[in-house]
Amino acid sequence: MRILLTAFLVGQVLLSHAVQLRVFGPVTDLETRAPLADVLVRVYKDGVKQKVLHTGVNGHYSFVLDNGSSYILRFSLPGRVTKCYAIDTHGPSWEDDNRIVDLSIEMTLFPTVPGLDLTFFDLPMGIARFTPMTGYLSWNDTYAQDIRSEVDRLMAEVAHRRQAIAAVDQRTLHQ
Repeated sequence: MRILLTAFLVGQVLLSHAVQLRVFGPVTDLETRAPLADVLVRVYKDGVKQKVLHTGVNGHYSFVLDNGSSYILRFSLPGRVTKCYAIDTHGPSWEDDNRIVDLSIEMTLFPTVPGLDLTFFDLPMGIARFTPMTGYLSWNDTYAQDIRSEVDRLMAEVAHRRQAIAAVDQRTLHQ
């Protein structure tokens, strides 16, 4: 039993010195691509909140993810639709490979629309798989295709509702 425990602890130490994934990028407005400050970014590791930060005036975020876990990164700002993406970092790794692989992901947020249910965006907008042994990251294209039609439908509805609200606002201004 002691040998198994020692082997497990040595394995854990080796895993802590393996290639890791750093995710970073800007959080921007969907239409203008202007950086969004004070966006709340939460990192959930295996379903448990691990880290929280706010983007600065430049709208950027950055996290290094541990291997052997499933992550959800959630982005929220009052008055905007919350969005997230998922990354799985399970897999074998090379001993003493201390590299960090960088992955830049721009997250775009858009204003909420009164009366429109946009809870669909609580689902991950993308699912990635990171392989620590190779440093290779791949996106789940099947998932992206599966959600694409609903994202397109909702975004068309958002545009339609915004136009209707703008028209009412214009009429109100001219009265």
